[in-house]
Amino acid sequence: MELGVIIRYGKLVPGREAQAIELFTEATEYFLKKVKENVLTYFEPYLFMTSDQEEETGFMVMKGPAPEIFRLMEEEKYLWLGEKARILVEHFAVDLLTVGEEIPRQLERASKVRVELGI
Repeated sequence: MELGVIIRYGKLVPGREAQAIELFTEATEYFLKKVKENVLTYFEPYLFMTSDQEEETGFMVMKGPAPEIFRLMEEEKYLWLGEKARILVEHFAVDLLTVGEEIPRQLERASKVRVELGI
């Protein structure tokens, strides 16, 4: 089973903009290395052209086998990058995503639960 991860962030903390931009580069290089090592099957960073730039400056999306994603999320480097992000950007969030073949399974499960509950 593959999982997706979305890392979202808002505006850069005033006075720490240069460090935040360095962090973006460091994180991008780290996740691209994980793709080359076949830990991740996909990674891409995005920046918003429109949106509330206070809350949503950009996000990164990645996919990989569930065991690899969970191992990655326990690596010291990953944890270190997350800690830096909490200090350097506002509205930092990491969420797991249902992706690929698991989407129809999740929809089917939700439908069956609703039937069981009479909803």
